[in-house]
Amino acid sequence: MDDMTLWSSLIEGNLRALEILYKRHYALLLNYGLKFCQDIELTKDCIQDVFVKLHKSKELSQAVSPRAYLLRALRNTLYDNLLLSKETTSLDEFAFHISESHDLFEQLFLKNDEDMQLSKQLLKALSSLPSNQKTILYLRFVKELSHKEIAEIMNINVQSSMNLVSRALIKLRSLMKNDSLMIVFLLKAGII
Repeated sequence: MDDMTLWSSLIEGNLRALEILYKRHYALLLNYGLKFCQDIELTKDCIQDVFVKLHKSKELSQAVSPRAYLLRALRNTLYDNLLLSKETTSLDEFAFHISESHDLFEQLFLKNDEDMQLSKQLLKALSSLPSNQKTILYLRFVKELSHKEIAEIMNINVQSSMNLVSRALIKLRSLMKNDSLMIVFLLKAGII
């Protein structure tokens, strides 16, 4: 059963649909939440809060994308919780923490010395991008979300999502201009 069908069932009060959505998207939500806040327990609690709110909600409407809805709801819940606990410095709405152990590097590079050197160069280039550009590249190429889903998550329109991806790739290419081998790897991986 696809997400849209499950969402429609949830609107009609089907708790089994809520359970399936939870199980299907839990890992994605946890991974996404940890990009904003490194407190795993808080992130897990916020995921639970999102699903409790869905269960209690009397006025759910049809979502454009249930996955994007859940991601955005988690981001907002994390933000609210961090504001309440006065840890606002822990959350930059669009600041992702990308490290060498990040799944992006596991997808792109083998674990040999040459590839790890390339991953470090890419990490350096990515770290110099503005936080919203890092976020959009992560959502688009690692999480493979559509521009429509990204727009909903980031609260921008679809055209802005496409423009931001384009600007981020142009900036990444300019930062990597002297490393033709890295460009080949990025092209092969479908990043640029």
